[in-house]
Amino acid sequence: MPPTSYPPPLVASARPSAPARPLAPLAPARPLAPLAPARPLAPLAPARPLAPLALLALLVAPGCERDGVYGEQPFDAAVDAGPTGPDADVGPEPCNATGSWIAEEHTVALALGAEQRATTWTYHELVQDGDRFTSTRSLACGLVVDGTTTVTLDDATLAALAETESAGPGRGGVFRLSNDQTTCEFILDRMYNLRGAAKSTYLTDVWQVGDPPLPLSAFPPLPTAPPGMEDWDGDGMDGITLRSNIGNRYVAQRDFNQHSGRVPRWAAEFGGPGVIAVVWDSQEAVSLQTPPLLRVTGTPAGNGWARYARVDRAQIVVEEGPDPVLATCKNVQQRAQQIW
Repeated sequence: MPPTSYPPPLVASARPSAPARPLAPLAPARPLAPLAPARPLAPLAPARPLAPLALLALLVAPGCERDGVYGEQPFDAAVDAGPTGPDADVGPEPCNATGSWIAEEHTVALALGAEQRATTWTYHELVQDGDRFTSTRSLACGLVVDGTTTVTLDDATLAALAETESAGPGRGGVFRLSNDQTTCEFILDRMYNLRGAAKSTYLTDVWQVGDPPLPLSAFPPLPTAPPGMEDWDGDGMDGITLRSNIGNRYVAQRDFNQHSGRVPRWAAEFGGPGVIAVVWDSQEAVSLQTPPLLRVTGTPAGNGWARYARVDRAQIVVEEGPDPVLATCKNVQQRAQQIW
């Protein structure tokens, strides 16, 4: 085998390289101009205190100065994607309301340009026959109004209203398959309620369960003092008492509400904004026992909304004890908070 040949090694050139040209010296840096002295900021103007009336908007209860019936047009509701069945808890057939339910209603009123958001709870025992259902028992289980302050009812007021504020038993409604057979149409008939005034004079002499709907202007004006205004909660003050941390209001109230929408078949829980619409209106009379700055009333601000959940009656209804109705309503509120 011939020997492997390699390229010849590199050899440095013997010719000397040219000398490097020296670099020119850098020009001296130009000094920066001194910064102008900072202009002092103007002192902040003192804060303008809020007017006392601004606090009232969250304390007043909804009222009306006209016969505004909000949302009488047909309600085109979306379908709630809530829990569905079928199972043992949702009735014997789709769109059957027979059983025990809790309802939570949300409405908004305006007072002095501010919103007050009311939440109310109701308990219903329903029996359905065909497409219609009837309430065999309903309880008004309290309310709360939220804002910069919170308005509530104490136990005595809650107990006084639970079985007496509505016009009477037997509220009805419709629960039936929609035309396309894919959802259920839900309608809870209109009900009128009264608080803190003579019930026959200011409500049931004019309207009873099953009568056609009326505007609130068809009823006698609410009273602002006895004998028409009555101390329903037994605290020695006119009407019912609405409590908050900025003062109490003593009022008589009258309102109505009705619910409608489309919901899933076999739903054990349904509703929410855009699903169940609440058409409502309200009036209020304020007792002279109320401090002058707390006598402002609110105006309903459009439709509200509601949601429903089927419940186990045995876990909600209290049959014994010193005040079974109050205890039942406390269970309704607690269960609603657990569900929603």
